[in-house]
Amino acid sequence: MKLLSFAGQKVFDARYAARDDSGKLVETFEQAVWRLAKAVASAEKENRKRWEEKFADIIGSLLFIPSTPIWANVGKPDRPWQPSACFVLSVEDSLESMYEMLKQTALVFKSGGGVGYNFSPIRPRGSLVRTTKGQASGVVELIKLYNASSNMVMQGGVRRGASMGILNVDHPEIEDFIRAKLDGGLTNFNLSVGVTDAFMEALENGREWPLAFGGRVHRVVQAKELWDMIIRAAHACGDPGLIFLDRLQENNPVPDNPIDATNPCGELPLSPGESCLLGSVNLSRMMTEGGSLNRNLLERTVAAAVRFLDDIIDIAEYPLPQIAEKTRATRKIGLGFTGLADTLIKSGLPYDLEEGRKFAAGVAKLMRETAHAVSQELAEEKGCFPMWEQSVHYPAEKRRNATCITIAPTGSVTTLAGCEGYGIEPVFAIAYRKSTNVAGDFEVFSPLFLEACRKAGVPEEALSEVARRGTCQNVPGVPEEIARVFKGAQDISPEDHILMQAEVQKYVDNAVSKTINLPESATIEDIGRCYRMAYDLNLKGITVFRDGCKEGAVTVGQKEESGRKPALRRGEILPRPRSAHGVTHRLDSGCGKIYLTVNYQPDSGEILETFITTGSDGGCLVYTEATSRLISLAIRGGIPVDQIIEQLTSTHSCPSYVAARSKGAKLSPGKSCASAIAHKLAEVLEELNGSTSRPKNDAGAACPECGNLLVKAEGCIVCTNCGYSKC
Repeated sequence: MKLLSFAGQKVFDARYAARDDSGKLVETFEQAVWRLAKAVASAEKENRKRWEEKFADIIGSLLFIPSTPIWANVGKPDRPWQPSACFVLSVEDSLESMYEMLKQTALVFKSGGGVGYNFSPIRPRGSLVRTTKGQASGVVELIKLYNASSNMVMQGGVRRGASMGILNVDHPEIEDFIRAKLDGGLTNFNLSVGVTDAFMEALENGREWPLAFGGRVHRVVQAKELWDMIIRAAHACGDPGLIFLDRLQENNPVPDNPIDATNPCGELPLSPGESCLLGSVNLSRMMTEGGSLNRNLLERTVAAAVRFLDDIIDIAEYPLPQIAEKTRATRKIGLGFTGLADTLIKSGLPYDLEEGRKFAAGVAKLMRETAHAVSQELAEEKGCFPMWEQSVHYPAEKRRNATCITIAPTGSVTTLAGCEGYGIEPVFAIAYRKSTNVAGDFEVFSPLFLEACRKAGVPEEALSEVARRGTCQNVPGVPEEIARVFKGAQDISPEDHILMQAEVQKYVDNAVSKTINLPESATIEDIGRCYRMAYDLNLKGITVFRDGCKEGAVTVGQKEESGRKPALRRGEILPRPRSAHGVTHRLDSGCGKIYLTVNYQPDSGEILETFITTGSDGGCLVYTEATSRLISLAIRGGIPVDQIIEQLTSTHSCPSYVAARSKGAKLSPGKSCASAIAHKLAEVLEELNGSTSRPKNDAGAACPECGNLLVKAEGCIVCTNCGYSKC
């Protein structure tokens, strides 16, 4: 049984370990490993103890790391054994379906999964609703409803529910959909346009493109204009990505189950109602001392992992009966890898050259060949998946699982495994400088890079320069053989990111979750070239992220001043302003009158602080004063006002409000003093800035668990320090 790293132990304790009713930890890593092994081996009719020991060996040795829902749920007596991370649900064009699907989504989030949808069946905004003679709200408004609901339900009690929204490129509301995240909203959704070969052909030939719904063409646009709108939006905010719909269906193992959507990070194309469970082979432990791939160990690990994931399908408790039925009909599993970057570094192979790509493809090919062989053996032993006769595998090849290989995001999994590289991604940065109030400024390096530099005798001044720049490229004193291998995500060209994804995709049954990183200087045309390249290389989808494209996005290395307001360090509090404008507002609460004063800067419209007091009949003065102080402290600590508003709004109802309203009292909007204050703050913010929201992006913000900077990787926001992730 391997010992976890410090960060790995923190992830395990925070997310996976069992707790008693008081929240106290009651499980060690070793106990959790045996919990999983025993629970999953219970699906075996023969040699149960033998398989329990095999499962415990590959997990306890950190050769194979199951995904978060498996760790968090399976084998625990106090919760359903729901193992799947990925779901796709379908929404029909009726009010009943929309709200039924909202309920089903909440149940999936509660169980620990993320959900993907294709919203193309929803009629466009402004369409006639025959039953009421009114107008339809449309796709974007429905997505806003689902996004708001995500804030109410934590995914498996760990994070906000994550969703993927897809709209086909011929939908009449596609233009509004493309622009939907430009104002910083829909923070719980990834958005992708469902692109077809026909659209790409129209784009190539400069033709018009019809936008139609229900057999009626609403209007006709130039394909080029629509394409330009897509790449401009992606350049501005990172969304929308692209999903290539024809590729999904061409590679569908069960063609009678159409596929037009993926899970939130895009690596699992699924039919409506299907789910898939994930696990990752730790490639950093698949290396020999001589720096070559241990093929025998990899094959043995993959074989045991495939059986482990297949067994889970039999013991799983899914959140909805139809999900259980659809999932067991195809028995899809998603075995992938993490630590590719570590493996390439140990092999002395550059990520961005042909030799590195060929190595990665060779690993994926060996994994797929092994996984398919094991699935065939399981089919002989236990039977084929129920829809085998409707699949592309029939009759030539018996299979237990319709698909086996997926390259998924691995935020927490990577930290648990002790790797530096997430999934298929390169190391995010070789080095950077970190600032703290307590310890001051200090340098943080990739451990693998630091080890290589110490062996090569790289001088300290060269290391300091690497930390200052955030890269070791062209730094005097760093040997070429080190610089050749140690490249962070931003040292690698977008084209080389895409080439790596395309090379690995050749040997992946499902798809690959990867972020294509671009520098802040990247142009709109650069985004367009990336999207076209992805299509030409037969990828199933693509996600891009341009450094600095959203407020707060993390940057690596020293950059020139751009005139933006610098971000506060964690724990740093700005002093109170010497002078400010202020307006006092009266609020009527369940107990009486409250007076809220909001001070702001008139030139910028920035809210600076609040003062709250009560009238003679206004309830608890101490409570309102404490609320006022905490709001002001939060603002001066750099927390956006809209996030403060969100927290205040989500408080529970106050009995005094309920009682007063039942007697006909005219109270300020809200359900408590806190939410009434939030409503008024939102009004003031709108008056000052013309909007209640501002561009938001978690990348570059502080990790809610450890305070480290969050970065964009694998289509998710991840913390490289503690493993926190949000997809």
